[in-house]
Amino acid sequence: MDINLMITILEYIGTIAFAISGALIAIENRMDILGVMILGCTTAVGGGLFRDLIIGRPMPLMFENPSYVIVAALTTIVVFVVMYILKDIKVVESKAYQIVYNIIDSLGLGVFVVVGATLTKEFGITNHFMIIFCSVLTAVGGGMLRDIMSAHIPAIFRKHIYCVAAILGALLFYLIILYSNMYSLAAILTIVLVVGIRYLAFHFKLNLPKVKINVE
Repeated sequence: MDINLMITILEYIGTIAFAISGALIAIENRMDILGVMILGCTTAVGGGLFRDLIIGRPMPLMFENPSYVIVAALTTIVVFVVMYILKDIKVVESKAYQIVYNIIDSLGLGVFVVVGATLTKEFGITNHFMIIFCSVLTAVGGGMLRDIMSAHIPAIFRKHIYCVAAILGALLFYLIILYSNMYSLAAILTIVLVVGIRYLAFHFKLNLPKVKINVE
């Protein structure tokens, strides 16, 4: 498959996945349809906006190609309608919902790790650390904005090894494309790794160590 076509496909997959993630969080927080759309779109394109600003792209991709925002907005409307129909069912509290939500969110995370590294490298950035940093930022930036706008501590700081999965995925992807031309394999392995780590962390309730201070 042509690399540019694959990147485009991955971008839309990641956009849809993160738009769903953001919309579900907005619905859980009882936001109206406008809030659902804004939070979904912010989650979907926020990380890419951060990346483009850091690498110095004259026109951030979300403005250069508004189709990503349009796809994100349409996705959030679909999610809103579906959840509106199911409003009397305790879907959010079910384990199945939590599993589906984490898989969707993890898929978006893995996809944007790949997209972030690829677009940063294609822009002409050669610094290894910056490519990996922008890869991770693309993946977690939208989620950070989502959590802040919904008045939560960002998930990357508190639960299920979120940011670590993105960092390990970015390292794996960059090392493979650095020493080989197997882009498709690198992308698939990276997404599988990120989703796998996130699912295992969710299933076994794994978190990074925390300082537990006793409050009298």
